[in-house]
Amino acid sequence: MPQCLDCMHQQGNFGNGVIDTESMAAPSPAVDICEGDFLVADTSATGVTEAKLLSAFTWTTDLATTRTNAKAAFRGVSAQEYGTEECITQEDCLPFWRYNKGNGFRRSYLIAGATGALEPTTFQQGQLFTFAKNPSSNALVNSKIVKTSDTSVAVFRAVSDSGPDNVSRATVEFY
Repeated sequence: MPQCLDCMHQQGNFGNGVIDTESMAAPSPAVDICEGDFLVADTSATGVTEAKLLSAFTWTTDLATTRTNAKAAFRGVSAQEYGTEECITQEDCLPFWRYNKGNGFRRSYLIAGATGALEPTTFQQGQLFTFAKNPSSNALVNSKIVKTSDTSVAVFRAVSDSGPDNVSRATVEFY
């Protein structure tokens, strides 16, 4: 299985008994996916929608355009690990928490700054977040977020205030 080192608040929280999950076909070829990774849909195979990590999403023009396009393709957050090890029998489908405002999903993510490097910060309840950029390439990151005020690229919002001190994580829900 993949080495999923970031295990803080690894589960989703389904409020009010609402469970809003779906599944996509497992990626082919197989890639390591950790619970909590951001998934987009790969529809390149006719009649099949495969899970694809956000980091594999194609960069377009600039960061703002890429985030806008990625938000449109974003399907949700992986609900389980999926690995490339051949010795482990794996399911054909990968479950995920569907991107749907108000479905009750909550999870803690590391916060990056504008350059993509980790950047502790403060925020208020309702602060918007979007996908972070990899600091060393033109790729979005599978499981880190960055603050934004642009609703066209916002994917998450903070469920509570950070308090007066800078913090490295935010618990968010879908926006």
